[in-house]
Amino acid sequence: MGWLDGVKVIDVTRLLPGGFCTMLLSDMGAEVFKVEQPGLGDYMRATPPTKEGRSPVNDTANRNKLSIGIDLKQEAGKQVLRKLVRKSDVFVEGFRPGAMKRLGFSFPEVRRINPRIVYCSISAFGQRSRHSSMPGHDINFQAMAGSLGYSKKPAVPLVQMGDMVSGMYAALAVLAALVRRKGAVYIDVPIVQSLESWMVIPAASYIATGRAPSEGDSLVFGSDPYYNVFETSDGKYVAVAAIEERFWHNLVTELGIPEIEEKRFGTPAERAEVTQKLGKAFATKTRDEWADLLMWKETCATPVLTVAEALQGDWSRASSVLMRARGNGTVLNNPFRTSVPTRSGPFTAAPSLGEHTDRVLKSLGYTSAEVARLRRSGAVS
Repeated sequence: MGWLDGVKVIDVTRLLPGGFCTMLLSDMGAEVFKVEQPGLGDYMRATPPTKEGRSPVNDTANRNKLSIGIDLKQEAGKQVLRKLVRKSDVFVEGFRPGAMKRLGFSFPEVRRINPRIVYCSISAFGQRSRHSSMPGHDINFQAMAGSLGYSKKPAVPLVQMGDMVSGMYAALAVLAALVRRKGAVYIDVPIVQSLESWMVIPAASYIATGRAPSEGDSLVFGSDPYYNVFETSDGKYVAVAAIEERFWHNLVTELGIPEIEEKRFGTPAERAEVTQKLGKAFATKTRDEWADLLMWKETCATPVLTVAEALQGDWSRASSVLMRARGNGTVLNNPFRTSVPTRSGPFTAAPSLGEHTDRVLKSLGYTSAEVARLRRSGAVS
């Protein structure tokens, strides 16, 4: 038995926030119906890079789901979705505010069809902000949340943090609503505020000082040599977080510079000396040489890895960070391990567009002849 066996989720979203939310629910056993526009589908299907015609982004975010192509601009298509709503527990949408109302599937309309529905909206600024109608993608969300404004020269972020954190909050809220549900529940998840809620230390710095943190302001912003990154002889880097006294002692001992141990909290000149000597020491060996020497010596020093190194490293392989989903596609695994399975069956790769349309329609009571008519009209695909 999976954790969410019997829970049916309708996903009418595109791209990562909603896809990540329903991926998490599917990982825990929910049956997720991915409602997609015929002929186009979720834009993640074409997200580069692709391998053998498939997008690994889509394979990860839309794994374990059932795809049904429905044209929600046709009344026959709307009727299919209404029937699916009657049999479902959760409805997740990720469009700009007002879009679902225009299609006839706002929360009040869906609640009339299913009085016990958990309805979750994910959007950039939530439903009531004056910014709500603005379009945007993750880099815009990070820019508005303040997470890009930390460095003097903002860089394009490696991880789509706004998309992911909002999807995670949405899944968390849906789970809580399912536990306490006595009637219909509406959940509004703003992406920008979701990301801001993770900025605990930067926000605390602002609250305490009245000004925005910047590089070099304090320990976690790079002001101290014992919590920093250092270049090695091969042009790579080592990350150091020797905050506690014993880790600092072990580090300077292994580096062969015990004379700086008592100077890390010293005068500005002494702290500059510590930084300089750490830099000179790390420059004498390669990153991997330092990793072999320091990682197992209680120093809180680790190599700065590339994405490839992180995914293919011993730790990642032992933890099954990457896994092969049934069907076709290598995907990122979820990080939690449990004493009982989260799903009653194996993980499956993302479906092709409309792969399960006939199966879903027949489960809703449509006959083969009715399915054929719907396909001919273009209401489903």
